[in-house]
Amino acid sequence: MARYDPVSFLAGRDSGARISACVARLAALELLEDSRWWNRRRRGLMARTLIALAEEVEGDADADRSEPMPEQAGSALH
Repeated sequence: MARYDPVSFLAGRDSGARISACVARLAALELLEDSRWWNRRRRGLMARTLIALAEEVEGDADADRSEPMPEQAGSALH
């Protein structure tokens, strides 16, 4: 069985967070782009919520990067 590499797992998690943030920003753009005058305010609120979510997800990914990495030898699962 292959050894578990925590560095690779954390890198994959960070890239997943960045992709999720990009998708949320694209969804916000689509909400505002196709809105009519009568629903622009509601869609604007949803778009702002999506952008706030994207910033939070990216902030969490950046915060995880600043934490010290576990030693590979001590945390490897067999």
